[in-house]
Amino acid sequence: MSAPPRRATPALLLVYLAASALVAHAAFINFDNCLAPAIVNSSPLQLQWIPLALDAKFERTSPYRLNVTIYGNVSGQQVEGRYPPPDDPSWTNEKDTLGKIQNIGSSGNYSTLLADFKTLQYNAYNAKATQFCPAVINGTCPLGPYFHANDTDPSTLPAFSISHDFGSAYMFASLASTIRVISGDMGAPDLACVSANITPDLGPTITGLITWLPATILIVKGLATLAAAIWSPWGSSDIFRWSSNYGRDEDQLRLVTPGFGDCLQYIQFVTLTGALSLQYPGFYQPAVSQTSWSLLLFNESYVSHGNGTQSLVDGVYKYNGTYGMTAMSQLIGMT
Repeated sequence: MSAPPRRATPALLLVYLAASALVAHAAFINFDNCLAPAIVNSSPLQLQWIPLALDAKFERTSPYRLNVTIYGNVSGQQVEGRYPPPDDPSWTNEKDTLGKIQNIGSSGNYSTLLADFKTLQYNAYNAKATQFCPAVINGTCPLGPYFHANDTDPSTLPAFSISHDFGSAYMFASLASTIRVISGDMGAPDLACVSANITPDLGPTITGLITWLPATILIVKGLATLAAAIWSPWGSSDIFRWSSNYGRDEDQLRLVTPGFGDCLQYIQFVTLTGALSLQYPGFYQPAVSQTSWSLLLFNESYVSHGNGTQSLVDGVYKYNGTYGMTAMSQLIGMT
């Protein structure tokens, strides 16, 4: 897209951001299916777990327990053969394992669950290999496909979860998580791989500081600019003169520059960077969304009369926008 002839104003960007506000109907976290493309695109489809939703809960008090639940479905087959139709009785027969994730595979090994959580270069938690089947929710092994489940309703889907006590609040940090499931069959092929950035609550102290410190600086700067414009040797009490740069003395301009408007635009610029579709650290957009007041964006509206949305759920920032503007609108709570 070609650049506009003039720099986009904050007011114009504000309109774009407001127009892109969408309500998240389910509090889930964006994730990536990190299975190898050779498995995902195999034909016939290799047995695998297809992730559909990821939910996380992080306790904000000691021991700061994190629970991650991955909803999905089973598809594919581990050996070549005729894939049974949905109404075939083999799907309810535990002895028929075609197209199902087994507790113990053909090699005599358990299907295994692995997890890794990192923040920057620090390994926050590397889970020991555990059995996959005991972690399954809303299902049992051998775990086959749920043909009649509703992909948009996680309660109808099978899931598996992993939890750990981190012992720290991890404020102003993001946990880069990778969760894998390995088959117990010969060759230990991967059954599932899900990666996501989990951002714990910044906490009331940090959010309050981010919100009110820029506001305080802006107010102080406004008062200082007003005082310099009126009571300096080059000032004037005439509102038409001290509120305009036209015809001002150069020394007067030095006193009032940068002014209130300049300071406000700096804050607006930082806030609007969070609306860009870039791969920011997980905590960046929740942090800069605290200064959305500079753009007159709030989680309440005199137009739509909506109740706003809550992006902080269960101690984790949850938003599922593909674009930066959508994610920002959800973090602000716009309706």
